[in-house]
Amino acid sequence: MFVSNIQQYMVFTDEEEQMVHDVISVLTAKGLREDVETVKNNQSSLHDLANSISRYPSILESHKLVNDQRTIESLINSICEREVPDMILRIPTKAILGRAYTIAKINFLLMLHYIIRKIPELIRYNEPINSLIANNVFTMTAEEVYLSIVEDLSISQHIRHNAANLIAHNWEYRLDCGVREFAPILQNLWRARYRMIPAFGTLMGFTELFRMSSETEPAWFDYLQRDELSDDEVFSLEEFIFGLTYEELVVLRGEMKQQGKTSLRRDEAMVILGNKHAYPEYDVDDSREMYRSFRDRKNHGRYRKRAGVEGPKKTFEENLMCFLLSIPEI
Repeated sequence: MFVSNIQQYMVFTDEEEQMVHDVISVLTAKGLREDVETVKNNQSSLHDLANSISRYPSILESHKLVNDQRTIESLINSICEREVPDMILRIPTKAILGRAYTIAKINFLLMLHYIIRKIPELIRYNEPINSLIANNVFTMTAEEVYLSIVEDLSISQHIRHNAANLIAHNWEYRLDCGVREFAPILQNLWRARYRMIPAFGTLMGFTELFRMSSETEPAWFDYLQRDELSDDEVFSLEEFIFGLTYEELVVLRGEMKQQGKTSLRRDEAMVILGNKHAYPEYDVDDSREMYRSFRDRKNHGRYRKRAGVEGPKKTFEENLMCFLLSIPEI
């Protein structure tokens, strides 16, 4: 832990500190001096980066520069009034460095994960460190979801402002290990999807949806049970569940109809698609795959929007969060 003149930050939780201490102790006992040095250098670099971030002014407080008053409201207005190409230049430096910090911490944890897998005395940390990596990846992905909403001028200003407000709070408290999970409903759904291998079957997704729904909160059911659930929302959810593009699902359903089938096995679907589908298979040992999945689906949606073709224009995550951010209580 270290202290800045503005706010106190904790780079590692007690659990993480203990794990790092044990890794260094075991490596030292084995005489692996270079590995010990690598871990310590990376650990020190994370503290240095966090210390640098802490020196920047609070994103949530008001600041006066010459005769210009900067507030959280002026920041939200600024990032909500421009499209994607201009966004990066309107984000506070503290937020940019904070994102780099999150990636640096993910890489540090991945390094520890590699060490832990190779040393029997540390194998007890295998599951906890996987969870820590996933939490950081999911938090970064949730931020990307909110930024996608802010950047989309077709979404109502009220929803975009709500998303910008949440992002600003995440930027401010990124280094505060005591802050509650960012977008917990998304993280719960991502965890459920990450552990799930789609069965395909009728391609209705009932089995997969049931398994995902057992691990999240009531707001998820409010979203699914709405009378005004759009085709875009249904199609984007199907992409999320099956890990296939809308176009590939159309091909599979067309083949089922032509062959008079009511269901498909996973291996049959892969044969029809030629084992070359747009979204690569998840690597269940790498939680970074969920971030890649979101980016892939987001890019396909933007292409469809520009090209004016059929299929979901937003990701499932964007649609879900737009619904939640439209609720007055939230």
